[in-house]
Amino acid sequence: MKFKYIIYFSLIHLCCASIFAPLKPVFANTIRQVAASHVSGETAQLQTVKVWNGHGVSISFYRTGETIKKIWLDDPSRFVFDVDGCLEGLGRCSGSSTGAGLIHIRRIEKVKIPGLPEAPYGAHMTVITESGSTLKSYHFRIVPGSGAPQYSQIEIVGDTPSKTQETRPEVSYTALSDSKYITKGMQIALSKQWVTTDSTLWQRLNQLIELCSQGEELVAAASTAGVSMQLVEKLMLLGGKRVLEVPSPRSTPSATQTNFVLNQ
Repeated sequence: MKFKYIIYFSLIHLCCASIFAPLKPVFANTIRQVAASHVSGETAQLQTVKVWNGHGVSISFYRTGETIKKIWLDDPSRFVFDVDGCLEGLGRCSGSSTGAGLIHIRRIEKVKIPGLPEAPYGAHMTVITESGSTLKSYHFRIVPGSGAPQYSQIEIVGDTPSKTQETRPEVSYTALSDSKYITKGMQIALSKQWVTTDSTLWQRLNQLIELCSQGEELVAAASTAGVSMQLVEKLMLLGGKRVLEVPSPRSTPSATQTNFVLNQ
């Protein structure tokens, strides 16, 4: 009997230890590496950089050894940036001492700037770097991030002859969900003869669905497919989505406003 009690209390101890043991937190990788050839040159593709509320993201050129000489941010109404050095127009510095190696981007509350149109596809950032006598231009799409932050820094790395470093795009599960609403909206629009299956628009919409179903972010997918975000919003509403999660929120159209012409 004593032996049975020992086993019984041992099992209780093990169960309690497993239940109340501290859980190891799971964090996303802090740094995303992107090969320089993926952001600059003939093989470059526009890279999307997400920036979250209260969680800035840096773009580092330390690994390539390049010096940042100039930066243009086409839509400063939602994002601001700083550098770890001194650039023309960013602080007082002499022409011989200008340069930086890292850009830090922060998200702010939207500011109304007279004459500045909305950028529904994200803010375009152009970065000019110098290495010796070589100048290079890098291009990024800056968009608001939603949910938990996924990374803190984009690190530009050099390409090696034997192996090109490649970063797999972050999977957007919101885009996977939104693609279902867009598909439903397309079918309703088709039934009402607002669009035909032999049109160029229908082909672009199907490309959008394919990109979203692969987990590509909605804004980036719409830009690649050549579909306006205004049309994407209308299709999602038509497909039954009631809460839109897009970077440039607009007033929700009423039921009578959903009778639109699909000519975008």
